[in-house]
Amino acid sequence: MPLGSLAGSSDQQYIAIKDSAETWRILNTWHEDLKMMSADEEVPDDSEAVTVLSEGQFIALIKEAASQDVLSNVSFSNDNSEEYEADLAEKDTKIAELVADNTKLKTDLERKNSELEYKSQHSEDYDLKEKAMDSIVKLVSIQDMANLSKD
Repeated sequence: MPLGSLAGSSDQQYIAIKDSAETWRILNTWHEDLKMMSADEEVPDDSEAVTVLSEGQFIALIKEAASQDVLSNVSFSNDNSEEYEADLAEKDTKIAELVADNTKLKTDLERKNSELEYKSQHSEDYDLKEKAMDSIVKLVSIQDMANLSKD
């Protein structure tokens, strides 16, 4: 790993690079070994400033960090923030439309339910006739019971 290609990243202590053989190298840019090297020199893998991990080791490290909730506090810079802001605005608009549609559907459903409830109620005339019929049936039943008890 040429030191000159990493010179612009001196504000970060650690830099991770993956090569074509799927080997990860983690470089400690603040290590004393690097101060004695020129920009065109390669940093050897056996340097104390370099940690070499295979793809499997790197994945295991990330999985363990995620399981211990270490990654939840990591923040990454986002150079495409305008692109994401446009997507977020579009999604917010869609959410607002869906909320409005949902509210309208709920209102329509409540209105239809109240109409059905109103239609299922009987008129006052019907209720009076039903009470009169119940009373007649009770009187006839009482009379039948009285006749049966006389016999």
